[in-house]
Amino acid sequence: MATTGVGFRWLDILEKEFDKACVELDTSLVELETEDPEVVFSARQKITTLSSCFAQLTHKALTIFQSSAKLETLLVN
Repeated sequence: MATTGVGFRWLDILEKEFDKACVELDTSLVELETEDPEVVFSARQKITTLSSCFAQLTHKALTIFQSSAKLETLLVN
């Protein structure tokens, strides 16, 4: 069960770091918005795409970790 626990912890840490980086990037874009709104809009669209891809990847990794946890439980019993 230790391997699965590490996977869940790793995923949680990774999600928090990603969220933190997105918030910091968005905060930086707010400062630039008055200078070049078109570039900021484009950058925000790209952040949205990255976030969507990351969410899908995270969901798939979580599914794999859950399946592994079930298999580990079956092996232990």
